Order: sequence, then C-alpha cells, then structure tokens
Amino acid sequence: MTIAKPSPLIVTTVILASYFVFRLLRFGHRDKRLPPGPPTLPILGNAHQIPSRNFHKKVKEWSDHYGKIFSLKIGAGTIIVLNDRRAVHDLVDKRSAIYSDRPLDHNIDVVMGGENTALMNATPLWRAERKVISQMLTPTVLDDKIGKIQNAEISQLMHDLLNTPENFSDHIMRTTSSISSILVFGHRSPTTDCWWNTSVYHVMDLINQCLEPGSYLPIEQFPILKLIPDRWAPSKARAKQSYQRMTATWIEARRKIGERRAKGDHRISLADRLLSRELDLGLPVTDHQICNFFGTVHQAAADTTSAILRTAMLFLAKHPWVQEKARLELDRVCGTDRMPQWSDFDAAPYINCIMKENLRIRPVGPVGFPHRASRDDYFDGMLIPKDASIIIPAWALQHTDVEDPESYNPDRYLYHPKGAMYYAGSPDYMKRDHYAYGAGRRICVGIHLAERTQWRVIARLLWAFKIEPAVDDNGTECELDQDAYRDEFVHQPRDFRVTITPRSERHAQVVLEDFKAAEDVLKQWE
Repeated sequence: MTIAKPSPLIVTTVILASYFVFRLLRFGHRDKRLPPGPPTLPILGNAHQIPSRNFHKKVKEWSDHYGKIFSLKIGAGTIIVLNDRRAVHDLVDKRSAIYSDRPLDHNIDVVMGGENTALMNATPLWRAERKVISQMLTPTVLDDKIGKIQNAEISQLMHDLLNTPENFSDHIMRTTSSISSILVFGHRSPTTDCWWNTSVYHVMDLINQCLEPGSYLPIEQFPILKLIPDRWAPSKARAKQSYQRMTATWIEARRKIGERRAKGDHRISLADRLLSRELDLGLPVTDHQICNFFGTVHQAAADTTSAILRTAMLFLAKHPWVQEKARLELDRVCGTDRMPQWSDFDAAPYINCIMKENLRIRPVGPVGFPHRASRDDYFDGMLIPKDASIIIPAWALQHTDVEDPESYNPDRYLYHPKGAMYYAGSPDYMKRDHYAYGAGRRICVGIHLAERTQWRVIARLLWAFKIEPAVDDNGTECELDQDAYRDEFVHQPRDFRVTITPRSERHAQVVLEDFKAAEDVLKQWE
C-alpha cells in the first residue's frame, strides 16, 4: 500500500495554522518570570476580572492573596502592581529614568492630544513644562508671592460659607479654581458662575467621561480592535470631540488674556510671563500645545484640591472629636481675634495631621497615574517587561501595613510634622506618610501649592465654624456615607449635606473683617 505524501502547501498550512493557534492560546498568558497574579484565560488574560467600579479595592484584595508585588495580563499588555513601599522606592524613586514614561494608550493620546503635561511621556517638552511649573511653585515663591492670593481667596471662601453654607461644595470649587486661574491666567473667579470657574470644571467633566475605566476600547492590549471603524466605536468619536472642546476652551482663555494685554494690562501669571518671554520653554511649541499647557496646570490645581477638600468636609462632619482636638490647638495659637496663617504651621501641627489623613484614607487618585517601564528590568528576581504599566496604588499602599486602616484617625500622623515632599524624598521609605502625590520623577509638581491651600482652608474652617451632619425636615440627622465616591478620573465624594455654623458671634465678625481687608487684593485680579 502506497501512502500519499502531503503536498508542501498542506504541510505549510498546517504548520502556520498550528503556530497561529499556539500564539493565540498564549495571548494573555502570564510569563513565568513575571510576578504572580490571578489565573489568566487565553486571549483575555485577566481582562474579565477587572471590575468596572472600585478597582482600587480589588487591587488590595489581589495583593493580599498573591503578594504585594503582582501582575495582571490584559491581552497583550502587562500591568505590574507595586503595593510595596520598598519596591516603589527601589524602582520608581531610585531607578526613575526607567519608570518616568506613561503607558501606551491610544484613547488618552486622542483625548489629550499628547499635550497634557501630567499624562505625556518623558519627552523634552515634558521636562521643559515641568521645569517651568516647578520654578513657579517653589516654596519660596509660594510663600513670598502667592500666599497673599491664597489667603485672600480663602477669606472669600469663609465669607461665602458664613452667608450661604448650604452651597459649601460650590464655594470650595470656586476657591481652588480661582487660585489656580490667577496663577495661570492672571484672572480670578469672583463667583461660581464666572467663566474662569465654569470652564475648568466643564473640561474636567469631558475628561472624566472619556477616561472612565471601561468606557473605551483597550486597543493597545487587543490590537485587533484597531480594525473597528470609528463610526462603530462611540468612544473614538467622543475622544476626538473632547480634545476639540478642551482645546477650544483654552484657546478662548488665551484670547481673553490677549485682549487684556492689548490694553496694557500685564499681570504676574504663568501665561503673561510666557507670552512676555520672561519665562521660556526653550522649545518650539504650537498654539494648541501652549494653550493646553496652560489648561493642564489650571485643571490639575483646581479639580484635585477641591476634591480632597470636600473629602475633608465629609470626614470632619462625621468625626467631631477631630474638630475639637484641632480647635484646642488653634485657640491656643490664634485666640479669637485672628484666623490661622501659614506661619502657624509649626505651632498648630494637628492641621497637618488632618490633611495627611484625608489624603491617606481617600486619595483623589486611588490607583495613581500609571508609569511605564522603558526597558526590561528585574526586582527580587521577577521580570518587569518593557512597556509594562506600573501601578503605584495609593489607596492600597495606604491601607496595607497600617493599623485599623479604615478608621479616620489623624493621630496616626502626630510623628510626621513635615510636609509630604520631605517624606517622599527620604530614603526611609517605611516612614513615608502617604502616596497621594505619586512617586519618582512623576511626583505631583504642584505638591507645595496643594498642601498650602489645603492647610489654610482646613485651619480657617475649623477655627471659624462647626461642621455637622445636616438635619432633614423631620429633625433626623442625614446619613453621611463616607464610601459614596464618584469612581472617575478624579476620585471625589458624591453630593452630601452638612451644616456649617459659626462658633460664635466673635468668630463670625473676624471672618467679615478679614474678607473686607482682602477685597483690595482680590480686585486687582478681576
């Protein structure tokens, strides 16, 4: 019997088909050299296990089960989670040259146009923009020049809370955006419906909608999704539209600045100084790039700070003992004749403890902004492959190896009297206070501004007012849910109600007098 030999074409086809099936089954598979992690499925990897809500809590759950350093496979992509202080210090801090890029993400690139300082890769433009921002926001510059602006705006906040306390959330958002818009554009937001105030939150709403987890196609992880036409992928059209609207907003801001400057009104702001060439990025930039650079700084300073201050209001209302402890300190330092000043920082350390505990228990970026490995690296024998996304999970890190982590207790920071940057830069990583501002070269460039704004607001708020849960029409105390958060790009509380009342007539009078004294400072920015 003669056995027919298969033709070369059939053999080749079988070999190619077998290889294709093998590669397909390996797609999403975890390399044995990677850190451990939850079991994968062919093609999907762990994609089916990623929750659409509260991913930061799932990260903690996986960390408890698989180890503080673990990996996730999402199709072709790899995520390395560093829920370990030593790993963050040794990799992201000490080897920052490898871990300063951002993950490859087509959707983010379209939404931001590659022009958002916080989310762009570590390019020469990123370094130039970050250098300019850091020079503008050094502690010396903040205390010598910007402190007066912060004080004046917070004086208006206290005045607004005295008159319409039920609108506390709007007042906080106006305050942080006004401080930011003065620094960036030279214009303030005297009211909540002012364009300089509404524009920044309109842009942030667009960004939140486009970057919400699960709202867009994971093209990098599943390259075949590139073949889906734009008309069949609403997220693609939404991303393009968001960039256009965001850019149009900041082009309008620059037009308003140009209109002012044409009248000879030149002010001390980031935009004015760059347009006057007092500051120079040292690189050629397009109109879109410079406008979105201004917008990036404004967005970052306004939205994140207002979010954490609303967290402060929520947790302080639920914990009156914290308020009383802070007031004992503030009354000793300030009495009843003046409100706290930044110069009281060392004399009133409990305010710093409250500020740190807010950032620990509910960071505005609970899984942080991911980094990307620019080349293969190893840690404790485990592979960190090139282009892997590196997550520094602030919420999980701040709830791991912490006594009673879900309890709100500023006392845990009594032995951390300095600002967050001091501990972030210390080699003693086990004594780091929190990771809310990130790590390495990507640590928040506005850290000093954010802390000064938060400290001033919290200190003055507690000096002047009592913050309590609101009472409904039946006299029943409204429930304050400290877990009711909007799971968006910026993590912040859902709407809640509190009662804000002056501690005494004298405290109310000082608030009025302080605002009257601040009006001349504020008018020059209108």
